[in-house]
Amino acid sequence: VVGKVDRQSPVLSSKIYQINFNPYWTVPASIIKKDLIPLMQKEPDYLTKKHIRIFSQKGDEIPPEAVNWHSDEAVNYMFRQDPGDFNSLGTVKISFHNPHQVYMHDTPAKDLFGREERFDSSGCMRTQNIRQLITWLLRDTPGWDRTRIDEVFRTAERIDANLVDPVPLYWVYVTAWATGDGVVHFRNDIYNRDGLDQLALR
Repeated sequence: VVGKVDRQSPVLSSKIYQINFNPYWTVPASIIKKDLIPLMQKEPDYLTKKHIRIFSQKGDEIPPEAVNWHSDEAVNYMFRQDPGDFNSLGTVKISFHNPHQVYMHDTPAKDLFGREERFDSSGCMRTQNIRQLITWLLRDTPGWDRTRIDEVFRTAERIDANLVDPVPLYWVYVTAWATGDGVVHFRNDIYNRDGLDQLALR
């Protein structure tokens, strides 16, 4: 599941260096502005229901009712969602260095993977069958066999696992490709990056 049309997943090249089990989710400023402020204006108990806490720059927790939700005051604070089944990142976050502040992660909304069109994120990539993927990513990291991974899922322990060998990662934008049997596949150019509009104008 990739970024919405107005919140596109970037094209990037990086290396996966860490797996974060049962992560906190620190809400990006763009989501605070676009999503949380409007939601809090409609549902004042939204943050409490979603287990999202507000912290000042000094690290003090701030009650939601102390924030002026009819202004941009909220972007001055850190919003952090507690680990758990309700967490927007699900049970796992896959970390890699990039300037876009995006990552790959699990999701509590597993039904999204059944859709034909999966453009529902804010730039990050929600990943199906994440347990199999992280088992493969950690295959050469001592102490992280499938038994240990399953145990962390069972206990809901908040822990980070550093890959002994970072794994290369490439996010690419592909709207047409051919398979070995000679069949050519086409998909909609949802991010309008193929340049066909410019070509038509000529």
